[in-house]
Amino acid sequence: MSATLTGCDTPLAEAYDVALLDLDGVCYRGAERIPHAAEAVAAARGAGMRMSFVTNNAARPPSTVAEQLRSLDIPAEEAEVVTSAQAAAGILAAELPPGSAVLAVGGPGLRAALEAAGLRAVTSAEDEPVAVAQGFARDVGWEQLSEATYAIRAGARYVATNLDATLPTERGFAVGNGSLVAAVRNATGVEPVSAGKPQAGIFDHATERSGARRPLVVGDRLDTDIAGARAAGLPSLHVLTGVNDARDVLLAAPEERPSYLSTDLRGLHEPHPVPEPVADGWWQCAGAAARVHDEGGDRRLQLREEDGVRDLDPTGTARLTEDAWRAAAAAAWAVADEGAPLDPSACPPIEILPAR
Repeated sequence: MSATLTGCDTPLAEAYDVALLDLDGVCYRGAERIPHAAEAVAAARGAGMRMSFVTNNAARPPSTVAEQLRSLDIPAEEAEVVTSAQAAAGILAAELPPGSAVLAVGGPGLRAALEAAGLRAVTSAEDEPVAVAQGFARDVGWEQLSEATYAIRAGARYVATNLDATLPTERGFAVGNGSLVAAVRNATGVEPVSAGKPQAGIFDHATERSGARRPLVVGDRLDTDIAGARAAGLPSLHVLTGVNDARDVLLAAPEERPSYLSTDLRGLHEPHPVPEPVADGWWQCAGAAARVHDEGGDRRLQLREEDGVRDLDPTGTARLTEDAWRAAAAAAWAVADEGAPLDPSACPPIEILPAR
């Protein structure tokens, strides 16, 4: 896969057959629907694109996730939901005899996934579990984390559904499963196997279940959704409705770079022009152009506009069109790949101008 942006002459919903959609930060934020998500998903289905909802949140069973999506006017069926709890259960089921005791640290979704995989979910280290599966739930606290610690110190295998440090909510970013895993890791010195994004397996599982031939990953996190897509060899669309912002994209490492960029899920219904290199380090995307300019060691992002060239002030907020953002990302990635990455201090916060 290319480490720079890809172009698509037709709307993505027509070019790809299945969207592997993240949930938290893409479809909803906590109990709130993200603007344009319901309409964009419905329109994508109308264009013939099918959905697979792929989430690192292991707290709830797929039926509950699908019910929440429907309550937010996003049509979804239980069979379309793929959780990291299912991925974790699959890892353990492939290694352990049927009926093996697994200490489940998390919510009902994790316990249900373990039982569905033929394993026996237990709640105490005194049940002598041969493995610990840890996933997010709002009520996970000292008691459950301590039971996990006892079991792991006694030799139990350790699998985490995901290592997301934070979880988007309607109030902001809350503690995620990765932060809870860190407590157990610190207490045991044992690094868990992670079943969710950015591991490729969860996307492989979703692709197989959905029967996708041309899947497209859609996510808001560069280090999980996009990195996982790249690990699985799949194209991806990054949206700005969750964790990582437009500035983060410009500074992304090669393994975290998306194929397409959009502010939100409406990007499924648009062609995506590809940035092309032109003279003097400029990258052109439709009517916008950007480059990283080095003048006496002072390296700045520049935009070429109708009235001339404009430096992006690193102390202010840059207001860019989507095409200018795409051009700037391509320019920043190009210099990084040449061994001279853009200094984060020279990259201002970015606000994307509405184009719709």
